[in-house]
Amino acid sequence: MVLDALAAAPDPVLRDRLGPERHDWLDHLLRERALAWARRAGAGAEPLRARAAGELGALTAGHDGPVVLLAPDVPGLSEAHLAAARDDLAAGVLISTGPTGDGTPFLMVLGRPEPRLLALAGGATFDELVAAAVDVGGTLGMLRPERRLATLADARAIRADPLAPAELVEALAGLG
Repeated sequence: MVLDALAAAPDPVLRDRLGPERHDWLDHLLRERALAWARRAGAGAEPLRARAAGELGALTAGHDGPVVLLAPDVPGLSEAHLAAARDDLAAGVLISTGPTGDGTPFLMVLGRPEPRLLALAGGATFDELVAAAVDVGGTLGMLRPERRLATLADARAIRADPLAPAELVEALAGLG
């Protein structure tokens, strides 16, 4: 499920530097990459989308299997993340999280739709996630950290990264 609440707040400086049209295109590219990853995680099923953590209870009602929540602003989301998340699920880990540079998760993989953990999506610190996992009798796994593409500094770093996806580098070409 692509969860907007896991994304960083929009940066008006980045929007101003790119211009509204190019910024909206960049947002579209990032969202499409996240949706494609979510489709692979869900074996081709169309991923659900939510804006806020408060929507997760209703969206997962009646579901007792794994839940994958991801932010739409992380260009480095990869097959390695998916493989590691699947390994953690197979090992019985209750929640695996992929942190960003600011310490907030861009990816949360839950073994089941645990209400207390779902409620923390998009607003919890790492320490809060660990405490909640322990409180509900589970374990926490760590996935490889990634950089968001949310600020002007992020955009410059992505543009300079030789491994960055070409379509994102092209969308960032207008930066000064």
